[in-house]
Amino acid sequence: MLTNLHPPKVIEFALTQITEILKKHIEITSLYYFGMLSSAQGTHNSLNNDASKQQQHYHFYLLLLSKHISTNAVANLSDLVFQESGGKYTISLLLYMPKQLIAASGHNKYFFSKVLQSGGLVEGSPFELAPLQLSQIPEMDTKGITNYTQDRIAISKHCLNLSAIKEYAGILSAHLIRLSFEQLCLGTIYAFLHYRPQHHHPLYLFKLVKFCLEIPPNIFSERLFEQFPLKSIFCFHHTELRYRSSALFSVTDLNMAHSYCQCLLDYLLPIVNHQLQTLKTASHENEKT
Repeated sequence: MLTNLHPPKVIEFALTQITEILKKHIEITSLYYFGMLSSAQGTHNSLNNDASKQQQHYHFYLLLLSKHISTNAVANLSDLVFQESGGKYTISLLLYMPKQLIAASGHNKYFFSKVLQSGGLVEGSPFELAPLQLSQIPEMDTKGITNYTQDRIAISKHCLNLSAIKEYAGILSAHLIRLSFEQLCLGTIYAFLHYRPQHHHPLYLFKLVKFCLEIPPNIFSERLFEQFPLKSIFCFHHTELRYRSSALFSVTDLNMAHSYCQCLLDYLLPIVNHQLQTLKTASHENEKT
């Protein structure tokens, strides 16, 4: 929602700057804007009673279509926007070739069609909806959405419980916490957006969760991805299992990461269940009409 804090001209200016950065590094067929988060950032030095001017930070949700996509392009382009904007702008980038949208599964097509119809075209040519064959998309598979989401939540719970076993302390525990967090995010995203991301960096997934619903900082904060060793635990990659020592993280660090992940799980679970119940009720209402 646009407010006095985020007037259209401010957003338009920001999107123009982001687009210019992206155009230097990728050929844009179409670029759509479909959401934004913002926060003020500032510092205060109590010794000098000196407060810096707060800088407004903007995070944009974008769908970019390009005929040529390089390896790791999502991460690279996101980093470039952050760096070249001096940290003022960050993005959650959904990056696809046009042919990938056309070949998308039914529920992903629901999501893509919403973005194309309701989002704002920032750059390039409008993507024609006809190739998506929207008329051929089956009715929403509420049962399938529920099963996929509940499976993700069940895996998240199981991994988190396993990570607390003393015999698994160390590198395996970190891996299980990372898996638990990923599965929790994927389930939440699918329950609300019916969309399965192609990029799975933990912060990327968390940003998509925040697009779906508000996460209070006391429940789980993005700053955890900036703090060592929590950053290393939540961003732990499975390839680390091949090379690293089992004593990579302390028991205290792992317990802390487990606690944060458990807190997020406890917070999201009733919200996700309510969303699934809402979809089920809506489906039954549609069957009656």
